[in-house]
Amino acid sequence: MIIGGGPAGALAALAVTRHGGREVLVVDPAPRLGPGSAYATAERGHLLNSRAGTMSADPADPGDFAAWARCRPDAFVPRGVFGAYLADRLGPVPHVARHAVRVRPAGPRGWAVELNDGTTRRASAVVLAVGPPPPVFPSAASVGVRRASGYVPVPWSPGALDHIAPRDRVLLLGTGLTAVDAVLTLLSRGHTGRIVAVSRHGLLPRAHADAPGPVPVATDAVPAGLRGLLCELRASADWRASVDALRPRVDHVWAGLTLDEQRRFLRHLARYWEVHRHRCAPGVAAAIDQARAAGALVVGATRVTAIHSRPRGFEVTFADSGQQSFDAVVNCTGPGHAAGIPLVRTLVADGLAKADPLGLGIDVDAAGRLVGRHGRPTEGLHVLGSLRRGRWWETTAIPEIRSQAHAVAVGLSAVPAHHAA
Repeated sequence: MIIGGGPAGALAALAVTRHGGREVLVVDPAPRLGPGSAYATAERGHLLNSRAGTMSADPADPGDFAAWARCRPDAFVPRGVFGAYLADRLGPVPHVARHAVRVRPAGPRGWAVELNDGTTRRASAVVLAVGPPPPVFPSAASVGVRRASGYVPVPWSPGALDHIAPRDRVLLLGTGLTAVDAVLTLLSRGHTGRIVAVSRHGLLPRAHADAPGPVPVATDAVPAGLRGLLCELRASADWRASVDALRPRVDHVWAGLTLDEQRRFLRHLARYWEVHRHRCAPGVAAAIDQARAAGALVVGATRVTAIHSRPRGFEVTFADSGQQSFDAVVNCTGPGHAAGIPLVRTLVADGLAKADPLGLGIDVDAAGRLVGRHGRPTEGLHVLGSLRRGRWWETTAIPEIRSQAHAVAVGLSAVPAHHAA
């Protein structure tokens, strides 16, 4: 059974089906499987952050998506096209449109998944592919902000920005890819009010080069510690080539760092890595640059110390510039903590899961199996995607999730299957 019907769930279902021997049942409340929230967007300006040639659902057929989309492998196509591709490749699959609320052992080699309608489904293995947790409510915001009509807690939800009027002053909390999407959406609707995006560093995602760079030289060498990592990144004249060459080895590098080094990376280097690693399409970067040049978008490095709702809008206090008024506040801080997912909280309460040592996700072993309260991996409970973040640093992009799904499917194919019910 696969819990989650977005991209991670779709890739898991495709991988398990590809390896045969298992019935697949997907549990997700969405009526349509595959796109999830990230790839369900109808905005033509929301482009993939990777070239089409890297986005195939089948690791054995890297050109599949580009062929399906009838585009060049080096093209950046709308994200909605990729969502349609996942749905098409997934095809009809047994699907229960419900929320999974609890997973518990059922017999010596099975699991019972309780759904929000009171029913229970049984499976011999469960794959948790629920996608990223929602953003955390801003610590500087007063309680009333949560209920205010101008506050947008999850900007990638359908229609999340629809209530923002064209002349509204909008504050985006965050300057990453989510904020970029929000800016593009507002501008495509003729927004004329000022948009301000802030974060601690004020860094926007860097752009891909107009043309693909040279293929990175394959190597198994793993940089020694943070110093070795920085030396390798600085050794290349082309930073994009250096980052891309390191990408296949990132998890080995991450596993080789001490816990103290990992914490130092999070404090001092993580944001710089993110903006260089998770780049945006050249056309998207050009649109953002144009908005900044025209004064429609202001990007700042600062800290928000207070947000209060008012009868009309919000009063926001910045550490370096005092108070400003906004009509809307959009939380673009990105995925929050795993505890923001109700099913994860239940798994932790039941002892089947625990936080990873860095508190970024939930603990897993090298095979992606959940590690429970007693520190041992549990056979038959697997995790894909962003919830692996503490143990696997590169775990949010399609190529990495595709590899995880393949590995889980291979592992499951070696275990005798029991029918789901």
